[in-house]
Parts: sequence; structure tokens; C-alpha cells
Amino acid sequence: MSAFSGVQAGLPRSPQAIDFGALIVARAWKFDGNPHWVVPGFYLGHDEYGHWLHQPAGSLVARPGTAHLAATNALCLIPHRGDWVATMYAEAGEDFDVYVDLSANIGWLQMKRGSWEVNSIDLDLDVIRSRSQGTFLDDEDEFAEHSLSMGYPQKLQASIRETSEELLESVAQNAAPFNHSHRELWLAKVADLPTA
Repeated sequence: MSAFSGVQAGLPRSPQAIDFGALIVARAWKFDGNPHWVVPGFYLGHDEYGHWLHQPAGSLVARPGTAHLAATNALCLIPHRGDWVATMYAEAGEDFDVYVDLSANIGWLQMKRGSWEVNSIDLDLDVIRSRSQGTFLDDEDEFAEHSLSMGYPQKLQASIRETSEELLESVAQNAAPFNHSHRELWLAKVADLPTA
């Protein structure tokens, strides 16, 4: 286990070759080692930004104490570098357009039957682009509270703050990979999934 989570230490930041359509389970933890959200998806491929997953409507999205079925289709981007994981929604029926979780300790773990798990530590702060509220930084109060109660190191706090500011600017400016035109390239591949 790592020094600050339930995630295994030393998981690679980049996975080995993954088959198109492989099941990918995105598993988030909290800094104190408690489990957080688990979201399944299917592998679409990778580009210069990272690895792209399709998370279909109807998927079971769960964490201890609560669960729901995803209302809309989404893409999840696991970046090659950087302390974040992004979800980009495919349909205007969802108020969120872009939802970026500030995260650390991102690592891949191969499971049985060709599936993979990608683990991360959720560090509370979220950069959100909402169709009704614009672009904003969310959960600053939770970040401040958990920094104290869970003992986030000062260096980690500073790094996550800096990354959140950079992401806030990129998302607000509609820069790739957060823009719709880039997203459409990956959404076009969804129809070819064996599960589609």
C-alpha cells in the first residue's frame, strides 16, 4: 500500500497495451485510504492527452453509502501526466459539460480476462464547466477541511492548488482536450464498441 492511500504502491502511470473495448474500472480513493467512487467504462484508445474511456448511460456509479445509474453517456480521460482525471459529458441533458477531479497517485492495474483498473486518490477540488453556471472551482471547503483532518502534506496542497488554477484556465478557454471538437473524435469511436 502507498503511504497515504488504499491504492497499491508502484502502479504504473501508463498501462501496457489495452484492447479496444476492454472493461476499465475507474476506482477513486480518499487520502485516508477509504474507498470513494467506482465507475466502469470501456477502452477507446489513447492520444497525446491520455487514455480515453466510454462510460455509458445506465452504468452503475457507486461509492460506500450511495449509488446511482449514470443518466447520460460520458467520456473519461486519464491523462499521461498531471494530477487529475476528467469526465466529459456527451449530452446536453446533463448540466455538467466538463468535470475534472483533482487527483494524485494515478496508476493502472491489470485484472483478469483483459480488463483493467485505474486507481487514483481524489483530492476534493473539482474544476467544473456547467451549462448553467459557467466554469468554476468546487469543493474548496472540503479541500481545506481534509487538508487538516487527513494531513495532506504542504507540498501536495501547493501542487494541487497550482494544477487546479491551470485547469481552470484551460477549461474556461475551451482548450483541447476539453473542447467539444476533440471530444467528438472519441465519441465517434463509441459506435464500434462491441458493447454498443
